[in-house]
Amino acid sequence: MGYKAVHDHAYAGKGLMRFFAGLGFAVACLVAAGTVSADQGVYPKTDEEKKAAFDALQWQGEGNHKLPNSHAVIQLSSGHIVLLGADAQRYSWLISGTEFPATEAVMSAPSGDSDVYFEWRDEGYVSDSDWADVDGDELLKQYRDSTEAANEERVANGFKPMHVTGWLEPPHYDSATKTVTYALELGDDGGSWANAVALRLGRAGYTEFTWVGPIELFKNASGRPDLLNLALASHAFDEGYRYADYKDGDKVAAFGVAGLVATALGVKFGKGLIAAIIAFVIAGKKVIIPLVVVFGAAIAKFGRRLLGRRSES
Repeated sequence: MGYKAVHDHAYAGKGLMRFFAGLGFAVACLVAAGTVSADQGVYPKTDEEKKAAFDALQWQGEGNHKLPNSHAVIQLSSGHIVLLGADAQRYSWLISGTEFPATEAVMSAPSGDSDVYFEWRDEGYVSDSDWADVDGDELLKQYRDSTEAANEERVANGFKPMHVTGWLEPPHYDSATKTVTYALELGDDGGSWANAVALRLGRAGYTEFTWVGPIELFKNASGRPDLLNLALASHAFDEGYRYADYKDGDKVAAFGVAGLVATALGVKFGKGLIAAIIAFVIAGKKVIIPLVVVFGAAIAKFGRRLLGRRSES
């Protein structure tokens, strides 16, 4: 599959795009106005500029792809594509209008209807000895309460109130692969969507996988979506950087795996110093929703126009 075919395949299905709610009025205005600027430069203002920005991304196909920051590799099978490093970070920025420098890779489904984002967190070695302390019901309650509490600000900033429906997959820990997985259903009066997350522990930190796609795709899957399963199956830490390679003297995270789940969800865990550290880590924690949920049919129309132009060329 050549570069143009690979890119067209990936971009054609992007009716569902990444948007990070709860980042405040300034970010919302910048995204809407198309004026976000930082290391990535000035956000594209026209459809032509946006198309050119996406066309410039270097999608990679089948093969082994190194992730240098996390000392890991993605072994990609035929028919799937990834963006790596700076291209992955730029894609995330183009989709959301917000920079996420921890992004190491973005994997896209052949159908183009979903993505998985790989983000590396070098928090240090996370002990899994406290997994029994994870209380899914309590985490869900706190997450729901915090989401409802944020709705006043969301409405004031022009967004619809958001609600947590419940677990699609309660937190689960696979001790063999050292991976936590969970998924939530969220929604507003315009529809619902899925947040599916995996947290894979390594010697020096953890990789956070975030699947973004339509709720129907998640519910129709047998268990987790195929793309998230593929992302997990294709990812491996290099020898010497695996969880089992931990040695005395290595950097140790300020929280165990139970605190890590709370951190990823953006809710409190425990009391005292550890809770304070976690509260600091989760400040401004993102919630991921499809951009079409926020901006409606305009995004889908934009995607159809670009698809039409490519089919004519």
